[in-house]
Amino acid sequence: MQEPARLAPCLRAFSSNAVLTASAILLSLVAVLACHGHGMERLRAIPPTVNPLAGDWHVTSTTSADTCNLGPDVQPIHGYFSIQGDGTSFGIGWVCCGFPPWGTGTTDDTVVTIRSNRTVSSSSACSWQISEVDAGTADVVGFSGGASLTVSAVGDCGPGFPCQVHGTFTAERCPSTGCGVLCPLIPCRAQ
Repeated sequence: MQEPARLAPCLRAFSSNAVLTASAILLSLVAVLACHGHGMERLRAIPPTVNPLAGDWHVTSTTSADTCNLGPDVQPIHGYFSIQGDGTSFGIGWVCCGFPPWGTGTTDDTVVTIRSNRTVSSSSACSWQISEVDAGTADVVGFSGGASLTVSAVGDCGPGFPCQVHGTFTAERCPSTGCGVLCPLIPCRAQ
């Protein structure tokens, strides 16, 4: 009868480990069940394989402040654009001109940021270096937000540089049949 008494401490140790293991498994199952139905929010952290903004867009804008007063060549983003790219990053180019891109951008399905740098020639002695950042949010129709341009002088452009242009923009997706734009027969100018 002494042998069962010697096994008692071993069985208690085994029993304690079994209870701890079963508890850990049970807590894991509870955690999985608690997250059930919330998987889509967790999956958003994984970049999509196709950019949700890929396609053609018609972008309109308004200027709210312009300390540059340099005319139509220095205005917030506007026109017909094509967005191409995978995941959260993309390139943006003119619909008629194709790629290489006019700018680059990122999105997380809600926030959209577009950046571009371009040079516009004003005269043989002066060019304007334009750095533009457009930031907004996506909705059911498209995306919209604010545009901010910083213009620096390259060459002999006179006083007043750098200067700023600010405004808002709205982008609506073109129909699947296209934007309905008649592209010019002349080559696209560099932006």
